[in-house]
Amino acid sequence: MAVVVNGQRIEQADIDAEVENLRPHYEQYVEGEGEPGQLAQWARENLIERTVVQQAAAAMDAGIPPEEIDAAYEQVREQAGDAPAEQVKAEIEAQMRIDRLMSQGVQEVAEPTEEELLAAYNEDSERFMSPELIHASHIVKHIDGQTDKKVAHEAITASQMELADGVPFEEIADRASDCPGQGGDLGWFPRGQMVEEFEEVVFKMQPGDISDIFLSQFGYHIAKVLERREPQPVPFEQVHDHLAKELLQQRQGEAVDAFVDKLKASATIEEAE
Repeated sequence: MAVVVNGQRIEQADIDAEVENLRPHYEQYVEGEGEPGQLAQWARENLIERTVVQQAAAAMDAGIPPEEIDAAYEQVREQAGDAPAEQVKAEIEAQMRIDRLMSQGVQEVAEPTEEELLAAYNEDSERFMSPELIHASHIVKHIDGQTDKKVAHEAITASQMELADGVPFEEIADRASDCPGQGGDLGWFPRGQMVEEFEEVVFKMQPGDISDIFLSQFGYHIAKVLERREPQPVPFEQVHDHLAKELLQQRQGEAVDAFVDKLKASATIEEAE
């Protein structure tokens, strides 16, 4: 069923097209199939809101200077392809009007105070934690087209025997590992950066520990943990600017939503055949 917004008709075909545009996002965020008709209702509301915004923007007294439109057109002319210049410029002007209209909806939004920022930081302190970090090195023998599993295991076992005899880990890593250099040092890393099999071993180890031989998708490893750093709070000063921007954008988004709701509340919206 079509809908008419302030005399402007939105056809059912437009709603159906919007349903398909929204479907990937809907399926990503809604478990299962969602409520019957929910996606269609969202699509309908999207088009109504888009229409009232476009109507309000078109009715604005303030015009867009032609030179601004021309400058914006020059930036998109190649992407516009064969589309007529006047059509593209009309679309640019319409979007500029919408942008100015939306800026009116957020111009009264106040930036968060220091007290508000500190309160937000304390209320969500778990979000502002540095991750657990491991500093490790390894000896690895790859399993690939040149080295099969048996040969790789024999080689890593020889390295393990040298370690048992007191040969320094770093010396063996530089001489016998398939990733030589810097004593096999991998630097600092959080969970999620290395392959699962490697992390499963090293994040259970303590500084100075040397692992037994273990297998990953790359081959056989022996790992040594040099240091570890437990999760710790990131100082307020380090997240201050990011948090200020985040809270301001959140408030601006809420203000825009309220502004659009106000436009929609004052609109005449009717169902039509």
